[in-house]
Amino acid sequence: MELKPATIESYLKKPDPAVRIYLVYGQDEGLVRERGKKLALNFVQSLDDPFCYVEMESGQIDDDPARLRDELEAISMMGGERVVRVRGVTNKHTKLIQSLLDADFSNSVLILEAGDLKKTGSMPKLLTKEKLAGVLPCYHDSAQNITALIKEVLGEAGCQVDAAGMEYLRTNLGSDRAISRKELEKLVLYLGNDKKQATLEDVKQMIGDSSEENIFDVMDATLLGKMDDLEKSLNKAFFAGESPVTFLRIIQGQLKQLHKAACFVDKGSPVAEAVKKAGIPFFNQNKAAVQIGRKKASHFAQAIEITLGAEIETKTTGFPAEAICRRALLRIAMASRSR
Repeated sequence: MELKPATIESYLKKPDPAVRIYLVYGQDEGLVRERGKKLALNFVQSLDDPFCYVEMESGQIDDDPARLRDELEAISMMGGERVVRVRGVTNKHTKLIQSLLDADFSNSVLILEAGDLKKTGSMPKLLTKEKLAGVLPCYHDSAQNITALIKEVLGEAGCQVDAAGMEYLRTNLGSDRAISRKELEKLVLYLGNDKKQATLEDVKQMIGDSSEENIFDVMDATLLGKMDDLEKSLNKAFFAGESPVTFLRIIQGQLKQLHKAACFVDKGSPVAEAVKKAGIPFFNQNKAAVQIGRKKASHFAQAIEITLGAEIETKTTGFPAEAICRRALLRIAMASRSR
């Protein structure tokens, strides 16, 4: 059984007790981890109890495949259900999982967490057709998902954010659920007990510092053609563990906005008016106008193609993702510098 994305959040609150195997997979690793944890906590009270909860990396079942069946069929010393959670599974584990379909799941639930598998891959394909299995795809957060996450985290802390701050958060939080949640939790800590209404300045101060360091410095250097700055900011970001694909996707989003605005400019609109027509948030309009400069819409269309091509390469060629990302951004920066 594969769950539709729109139904997953409600399902996580009350899973089907007949489903005993879950595959949680997708591009958003943070969301995969979050949903895996939510599923586990539906069956056990704590993830700190070794009698009812076991967590393993896929390498452990590679070294000892029989251990997975042993863990699933073990009986908790304290009674109740057991959760076995395996992280980092891939399609190469399909045969192993298939061999476990006849295991005794009367007291156990198996949660498998995987990366960006194709829907037609052997693992999703196997479990989608199994009645005792649930497949939960995890895609990068949409604007609607991000808004819901903001309201959830701030609401739990009894905090709110003004309209300008909300728009800034929606635009600048990344597509990785875990990172977005940490940024929002940092904002809540900053507000403390005295201030429950976050302003745009509060949000910029707390969300902006890490974003500028890890993402927006890279984006600015790329779109303004600052080659030296780009090299330095990329080195810093990759050293900090940032994802190359995250950079490519965030810059794609900005390029699409700039392309839309540049189309208005090509038709005769002043740049200041074009960025408003394109729907670029007011706090980014001045920067966007500088990034557009005298460039035509065709420039941004070509840059979008470069980033899309680079993202495909990271998934299909086996070459280092950092090198592919670096080359793509340098190409865009060089083109931006010469115009």
